[in-house]
Amino acid sequence: MQIYQLRQQVFMLEQECLYADIDGLDPSCWHLLGVEEERLISYLRIVPPGFHFDEPALGRIIVTPEKRGNDIGSELIRTGIQFCQNTYPNIGISIEAQYHLKSYYEQFGFNALGDIYEVDNIPHIKMKL
Repeated sequence: MQIYQLRQQVFMLEQECLYADIDGLDPSCWHLLGVEEERLISYLRIVPPGFHFDEPALGRIIVTPEKRGNDIGSELIRTGIQFCQNTYPNIGISIEAQYHLKSYYEQFGFNALGDIYEVDNIPHIKMKL
């Protein structure tokens, strides 16, 4: 329940974006949770290969507003990358990044692929590690 509440808080309310968050993929995905004092403060979903892209994909990456800016997001992404490399060795990792975060994801080794496109009225770009 906390996962859906956090995803709603950030993606729908904070970003003012109405979209179908419940996409049916969650039961097939891996979910990385950052918990502090029994409260969910960060979250990342790993979609297995073949569900969204040919390779595993990181998505729904969230850090609560009050916890941003103190490396929690970077740690979460590094953990997600390491998990994918251990679980799905010798294949890339994809991300469908909000375009304004392109340079942020580049610091982890992701490279932009193709053109900018809209997802739920937000500019995105596919990136791959």
